[in-house]
Amino acid sequence: MERINTLLFFAALTTLVIMVPSSVMAQPDCAECHDEWFESAKGRENLHPPFEEDDCSSCHEDHGDSEKLMLAEEGPALCYQCHDEPSGDSKVHSIIEDDGCLACHDPHGTADHKFLIEPVADLCVGCHDDVMSGPVQHEAAVAGGCTDCHSPHASVNAKLLHTPSPALCADCHDEPAQEGKVHSIIEEDGCGACHDPHSAPEKKLLSTPAAELCQECHDSMVDGEKVVHEAVSEGSCTDCHSPHESEAGSLLLADQRSLCGECHEILGALDKQMHTALSDGECTDCHLPHAAGRPKLLMAAYNNERFPDGFSEEMYELCFQCHDASLITDEVDVEATNFRDGSRNLHSLHVQGALVPNKYGIVKRGKARSCSVCHNPHGSSQPASLIREYNCQGVFCFTMTYYPLEDGGKCMVGCHKPRSYRRSGDTVADQTPETIKN
Repeated sequence: MERINTLLFFAALTTLVIMVPSSVMAQPDCAECHDEWFESAKGRENLHPPFEEDDCSSCHEDHGDSEKLMLAEEGPALCYQCHDEPSGDSKVHSIIEDDGCLACHDPHGTADHKFLIEPVADLCVGCHDDVMSGPVQHEAAVAGGCTDCHSPHASVNAKLLHTPSPALCADCHDEPAQEGKVHSIIEEDGCGACHDPHSAPEKKLLSTPAAELCQECHDSMVDGEKVVHEAVSEGSCTDCHSPHESEAGSLLLADQRSLCGECHEILGALDKQMHTALSDGECTDCHLPHAAGRPKLLMAAYNNERFPDGFSEEMYELCFQCHDASLITDEVDVEATNFRDGSRNLHSLHVQGALVPNKYGIVKRGKARSCSVCHNPHGSSQPASLIREYNCQGVFCFTMTYYPLEDGGKCMVGCHKPRSYRRSGDTVADQTPETIKN
């Protein structure tokens, strides 16, 4: 009797299984109509897990004789049953909103492990066909693929970037040094302000030639100027400036004296005495770096004629930015200069010219001289940047040797006899170099 009951139980269970339809449409059921497609699809290299597990009902409803797909949900909502939905503050890739996930993915399987219907680069260019049209192409876009930088689905960042620029670019390119000054446009607008991240007509993926690109923010510094720095007219901005960051001011590649010294001989090999304007300041304290209306790119007037026609403060405006004009204008002085014989200001005597009466007793100025007759504006091997060797129209003509004294100094120069001066005004016999105490 017990055996009969057991047989009846299994018979009833079998009948129940046959009568109750399965909640899962297994491959054998779907394959009755889709046999050729099933055979082909199952041979793909990578299969979507529901399809691989014959779980068609995860996405499809039983559609009987209908030719419709009968999806369980429409559009991306179907995929979001298993895959994470973008957060509310994310920007969703427009193709997902317009055409759904199937615009890029095959829901059953492909040769690609992410079930893409084409290689990622080909797939993206299918819609974004203009981004790689430039002759210079970003290696990251060519070799790495679009998804190295962009999220294909959604992102909180502009242009669906994984992280904002310049942080994204720093994944491959050197990040600016923390102690350096970063070009403000990078901090404000990112690398894309100057570089096209995909392709461009110019080297280094610049969207326009470098000089034109810089002038979009930095108005032309040469318009209307008489003298243009050769480094600007024949070179480029990046010959002197770093476009990204620098520890030097104005994003220079090095400190001013080092940078300018690459092209200009600022000091001679024996010049140990440097003009304080240079030792305490920078080249741009006197020179404009791009263009100017004066020779040698000077930012103010500096008459370097050896023997000008008279004197005025305006002729030496550059010098008087640091030096008090009384250095020259006070003929009798005990404070403005140490170059004096007693109280007689020898700077005034040289630069303005001596007051000399002519044969009629009329007092007139003697020959005026410029500052450049005695001083090198950068430096010299002698104190006070005094010139040691003179050139006359490019040919060496004479030397000037200066010997400092405890109370003055002595000049041995080709333009007049050796002369000494004493700040105390004491009259002493002229000294020879052998008797001078240095």
